Amino acid sequence: MMLLQPPAEVSSCRGIRSTLLHPWGLRGLNNLGNTCFMNSVLQALLHTPPLRNYFLGDHHKQEVCRQRKRRRASSAVAGVGEGPCLACIVEGVYLEVFSGDRKPYSPARFLYSWWKNSSNLSGYEQQDAHEFFISILDKIHDKELSGLNSKGAVDCHCIAHSVFSGILRSDITCTVCGFTSTTYDPCVDISVDLEADYNTDKSAGPADRTARISTLTGSLDLFTRPEKLGSDQKLYCQNCRVKQDSVKQMSVRRLPLVLCFHVKRFAHSAIRRTSKKLDQYMQFPFSLDMTPYLSSSIIRNRFGNRIFALEGDESDLPGEISSEFEVFAVVTHSGGLDSGHYVTYLRLRNQWYKCDDAWITEVREEVVRALQCYMIYYVQKVLYHRNGEERVIPSTGCF
Repeated sequence: MMLLQPPAEVSSCRGIRSTLLHPWGLRGLNNLGNTCFMNSVLQALLHTPPLRNYFLGDHHKQEVCRQRKRRRASSAVAGVGEGPCLACIVEGVYLEVFSGDRKPYSPARFLYSWWKNSSNLSGYEQQDAHEFFISILDKIHDKELSGLNSKGAVDCHCIAHSVFSGILRSDITCTVCGFTSTTYDPCVDISVDLEADYNTDKSAGPADRTARISTLTGSLDLFTRPEKLGSDQKLYCQNCRVKQDSVKQMSVRRLPLVLCFHVKRFAHSAIRRTSKKLDQYMQFPFSLDMTPYLSSSIIRNRFGNRIFALEGDESDLPGEISSEFEVFAVVTHSGGLDSGHYVTYLRLRNQWYKCDDAWITEVREEVVRALQCYMIYYVQKVLYHRNGEERVIPSTGCF
């Protein structure tokens, strides 16, 4: 097996524009060789309020982590090594980025650690930012889980799931007898489809076809809309005791503290054996109310004014969880399937910043609204406004 070598540290003063006041922790990340996918997600995670407070508050307890690792190593089979704790490495990135140093930071140690924990994704090839996001949360969960008593992802109290994990509800209803089968699945993000490219009236001619502007709320409407399953997808009805036609409807049972949306821009056809990038524009709101997409709302709409004691109907939102969210990070992708570039836009103190690897520049709100978004990060509104009170540090340029 090839031994991975840590990428060389790259020191640069490029990309920092001088301002009188600069948000604390806003720092460029050097590209270490096709690592824009990593830098874009790292920038979003570095400025996720609950994660930032956790790692900068020393809640991971690196010394406790090292002691656990030494105990496991002493009882392990000789010659079987354990990869570095990714959560410890992530904490180190937070400390470096929020140190007050203005020069772009090279996350070489983090990259090497991620390679060691995810050997199937190692190397200098361009990776998908969404896959990287899922991978890093999984690895933080794996390392932190060893020190927690957890029954699974739904009840997991590791920092990754405490911040990003929500629960989706899936209702399968028999069209013959009306029996409904319900399942619950944990998720750390919600993948949404773009709306149709065109709003077409079949009775109208080609000249009457009008381009449709896709919206995040429209995509969420599609996500939670009842979907009749095809004849080849008939499911067994426990009441009828045979396979029947059915309707499936998704909803959000429990919201996370931080809500991540993944826009499906890479379409794959198994029949045609082709893949393509969808460049369709999507509008997204800066303030988002998730109430219409909660299980409680979906169920009430389904049954109208009739009152039922339905499981989960009153437990979507624990007391501390709000349904109102504010956007704070947007990851974009430009280019095609085989090559492209990822950039992150951060909203700090109501000012937007473009984070293009080592380069940090201020941008207007209109620029952000016109982005071709790939991943959109929202945080609960109360946490966003609390985060807006963070301190700033004066900019003195590169030193």
